[in-house]
Amino acid sequence: MNLFKIKKHIPLLAILGVGAILRLYNLTARALWHDEAFSALLIKYNFKEMIDRIILDVHPPFYYIVLRSWNFILGDSLFSLRLFSVVFSLLIIWAVYLLAKTVFKSEKIALFSALLVALNSFQIQYAHEARMYALSTFLIVISTYFIFKALYSPKQSSWKWWALYILAVIPAIYSHYYVFFSVLAQFLFAFVYIWHKKKNFKLLLISYFVIAFSYLPWLKVFLKQLTQVQESYWIPKMTIWSIPCTFYKITTGTDINIYIHKNILVLFVIAFLGLILYGLIKDKNSGKWLIFLLFAVPFLGAAVLSLKTSIYLDRYFIFVSSFYLILISIAILKIPINLIRKSILALIVLLMMFSTFHNWDILEIDKKPGMAEAAAYLNQEAHPNHKIYVGSSFVYFTFKYYNKTGIPPLLYCSGELSHFSGTALLSSEDIIKDFETETKTNDIVWMINTTGFGNYRPEVPQNWVEEEEKRFQDAYDYQGWIVITKYRVL
Repeated sequence: MNLFKIKKHIPLLAILGVGAILRLYNLTARALWHDEAFSALLIKYNFKEMIDRIILDVHPPFYYIVLRSWNFILGDSLFSLRLFSVVFSLLIIWAVYLLAKTVFKSEKIALFSALLVALNSFQIQYAHEARMYALSTFLIVISTYFIFKALYSPKQSSWKWWALYILAVIPAIYSHYYVFFSVLAQFLFAFVYIWHKKKNFKLLLISYFVIAFSYLPWLKVFLKQLTQVQESYWIPKMTIWSIPCTFYKITTGTDINIYIHKNILVLFVIAFLGLILYGLIKDKNSGKWLIFLLFAVPFLGAAVLSLKTSIYLDRYFIFVSSFYLILISIAILKIPINLIRKSILALIVLLMMFSTFHNWDILEIDKKPGMAEAAAYLNQEAHPNHKIYVGSSFVYFTFKYYNKTGIPPLLYCSGELSHFSGTALLSSEDIIKDFETETKTNDIVWMINTTGFGNYRPEVPQNWVEEEEKRFQDAYDYQGWIVITKYRVL
């Protein structure tokens, strides 16, 4: 019997194995970048100060709290920091299988959905981020499974599933603010389902009351952070191409140049939205609308809120990508003609696999060592009596993570820094506002700058003579090059 059960789960285990290989492949090849360095440095403070600094930022605390515990056990190496996200990314695959099988009562839909998530380049990309995306996505998917079970289970056992739903949603809303769109989608489906079936709203209302009550301790901080975002944020305004480009990215894991490939993008979006529409028409299970709402509501919510302050960003749709892939799986498996169905299945799988490896190839990560090599160079060349100054906060934290020189780096800032540049981690002791008063004759100064993030290169005093300069390209174009310049003060 046990052997039979193991054999029954071999396909899922194989999918999880493929997912693990793809997520561990090149896990530490790309250097740590600004957002990840923020995570790595934040969790080193004592618990109270960590929470105080989170309050000054624009994200809720749960991810950092759990990562801090992980770091205490496994250390803060780059492998360990990213492995945390890999683990939850693999749990997403399992949760998608569980959800799809429960909602659609189909092993094929469940396995194919899990396979697409395992192969999806967009999912893999955020499994490689020491950020809250994989954790939050898992919590959204598993909470969706719980709420579906709560709605469709007999009355005498449904309270257990509502309790599990609460236990999954509370950490989710404390992980990322975009999760509220997903919780709204779950609520809309549950409300309409209960109203349509003429069931009792009691457990639904109690559950959402408990969830809302649990958020009261953080509500004041949320409103403060919301005000901060509305006053100043870096996300560019939406255009008519924002959503189509996101569709392309969550499918292939890469961006598309709309000025060159506009027609390809239009055809791509029509094809995949057509597939989703076909699946919704053909499938008779009411649970499909739960999956659809979890796919659609975050797009609509982000677009509406962006009319005032732009909050629309591709990476935040990692939270809907699992539901998008489930909808694609439903549509393909509903195609009645066997040859066409199998051909499209094979084509989608090949597209996913090609995208994953092609994205690594075009990234040419072996030629773009970023701060990992830049810091290694400074760790070898800088002496204890030298000074290290950094011209941008977007490389200041990354250098602090890799820094082994024993020299405390100082961030040059002549004016005010925007909150999104990581000010929550900065103290007055970290800042230098005037180069001339801080240096003297014969000082050796190392200056770290970046050409990325829209940064400018600070002007140095005339009595600084450049002795040498090294450049290290970072992974993505927007990150630019890290420039390290050695000066002697005359």
